[in-house]
Amino acid sequence: MVAGSFLADRKAARARAGSSRWPWLVPLIPAVVALLVTGWRLSEPTFWRDETATISVARRSPSEILELLGNIDAVHGLYYLLMHPVVRLFGSDEIAMRAPSVLAAAVAAAVTAMIGARLADRRVGLVAGLLVAVAPAISRYAQEARQYTLATAVAVVATYLLVRAAERGDRRWFAAYAGSVALLGWLQIFYVLIIPAHAVLVATTHERTLRTFRRWLIAVVLAVLAIVPLLPKALSQRKLQVGWIAKPDGGTLRFTLEMMAGGGWLIVPVVALVVLALLRPVPRTGPVDPRWTAAAWVLLPPAILLASSLIVPNYVFRYVLFCVPAVALMAALALRRLPVWVAVLVVLGLTLGTVPEHLKIREPDSRADDIRALSAVLGEHRRPGDAIVFTDQRSRRLMTGYPDSFRGLNDIALAKTSAASASIDGTEVSPAELATRLSTVRRVWFVRRSFVSDIPVDKAKFTLISRDVRHWRNVARYRYKGGTVTLYERR
Repeated sequence: MVAGSFLADRKAARARAGSSRWPWLVPLIPAVVALLVTGWRLSEPTFWRDETATISVARRSPSEILELLGNIDAVHGLYYLLMHPVVRLFGSDEIAMRAPSVLAAAVAAAVTAMIGARLADRRVGLVAGLLVAVAPAISRYAQEARQYTLATAVAVVATYLLVRAAERGDRRWFAAYAGSVALLGWLQIFYVLIIPAHAVLVATTHERTLRTFRRWLIAVVLAVLAIVPLLPKALSQRKLQVGWIAKPDGGTLRFTLEMMAGGGWLIVPVVALVVLALLRPVPRTGPVDPRWTAAAWVLLPPAILLASSLIVPNYVFRYVLFCVPAVALMAALALRRLPVWVAVLVVLGLTLGTVPEHLKIREPDSRADDIRALSAVLGEHRRPGDAIVFTDQRSRRLMTGYPDSFRGLNDIALAKTSAASASIDGTEVSPAELATRLSTVRRVWFVRRSFVSDIPVDKAKFTLISRDVRHWRNVARYRYKGGTVTLYERR
């Protein structure tokens, strides 16, 4: 009887730790797969305007970056500071700028596997990690020079630290957890919506629940206090940052489900797996309940952000990207209830089902605007002395993606550079001054985005160039995804 009890305890301990003869394989395999998948064709998609903002800011000195954050993009400030040494050391091509996001995706896959192994067993962990590694949503943002996969990795790490803290009740784990949540808020303020999901994790934890909850609450308070200095700037800059976001509708929900599942036709099977995980839970191997931990992580952050966005629109999918690992955990928990051969077939089916999405996001023009195509036109057809005007001054950042194609063009609307004005796009001269400058040039390239700016200065450019048929004639027009570029010559 004693021997049987000892063997049972030993088996449970091994399952709880996710151990095997080679325990390091559980996180390592998903990490390697994530590196291979997210790094595949990394340089093929063109830079787009958000990435060019990263390049523009990261090239500046730390003091210039801090000065900028007082005016705009405070919520991205930590990421810009982290990318500054990357640009200094490795340059600003697609691979260098996107490599940190790829590495973050590998961390997210590995730590998701560690969570699954601790909450259930190594099979759950391995499957969950692999599903994160092949998720198209993770690849989409891993192949972008923005902070979303980095913040997702931190959210996953924070969850792992909380699992360990709930298991052990050790203050050191709670302290590490508090630090990770604070870091998460500074990387992406909306990602702190993982805190309500963590509340469910703690509330459903067996053993030492009251002490665990008290220590978790203290950790959250400390983390929030560390984020508080960011909030005034974030709120004051809200209109500049997210003023363009519309209220969510049925299309928003559909797109969210597609991104979470990995494709439109995968919505039904993935939702079925989530329901199966809820109805037929895997026995827990520790005090933390894997089912409710993952379910709260999947459901609460998107629900809260969607509901609040009906009042103040803030919802876009990338703000809930950190929930994709939870979908993987739910699917892995459901698959654990199936025979191994069935589970393997389902995983293969899900993986193959994501292939069309992976191919789509790696197309050269898969981003919102094809800056590479714009740069190719200017690189081929520009002449010495040509001027360039952007109908929307925010489009000036497009020049930082592929600067060689813009070199030598006279940006005649520019008053102060972005660095000198502590902005991303610089400041522009008045319409009167622009008219004076235009009178001195023979040819001007007019770059127009696919939408019309409502800024008075931007509207005046149409009158001065495209509508001034007495002085300018349209000699060539080129379309690119996201806008057009038109060459005007003086009559």
